[in-house]
Amino acid sequence: MRYPITQAYRLLSPRLLTLITTVNLKNGINAAPADFVSPASFNPPIVIVSLTPGIRTYKNIKETNEFVINILPRQYLDQILRCAARYPEGINKLEIVGLKWYSSSIVKPPRIKEANIWLECRALEEKRVGDHFAIFGEVLAAEVRDEIIKEGEVDLAKVSPVLHLIKDNFAVDYKIIKHKRYDYK
Repeated sequence: MRYPITQAYRLLSPRLLTLITTVNLKNGINAAPADFVSPASFNPPIVIVSLTPGIRTYKNIKETNEFVINILPRQYLDQILRCAARYPEGINKLEIVGLKWYSSSIVKPPRIKEANIWLECRALEEKRVGDHFAIFGEVLAAEVRDEIIKEGEVDLAKVSPVLHLIKDNFAVDYKIIKHKRYDYK
């Protein structure tokens, strides 16, 4: 069966659901869920975040060139998704949905306190890609909660991230398996 090409992105599921925090020039805090997020380079560490041009997150990144990718555990799914609602400018979505924040170590946008992983980024460039803008961001600081580290590695079971499938379908508590990779010696 042929699948509609306008929905081909759905076939690349699941995708990690993140909450991106930004600030505007008046230091107003904004947060938006995003699942079009991907690593683009090891060295230097660069990520790609694809956003629609009309959202405040995109506008804030254009103004300040900074953002934070926050990865929250599954128990905060409702708060993450409530950040997608449109509120008047100047309203702090984190306050409305009941999430706490604190200062980042390098960039102005805050980190979300309930997150397990934080990536502080500076926007390097953007490229129009169809109906989205792909923003390339250099990771300036990366941090994880101490309790999710096991034997020097991130324990994904403890991270408990939310994966977005399609529409209002999400995956949580997935089973993690190990398998030999043939490109490593």
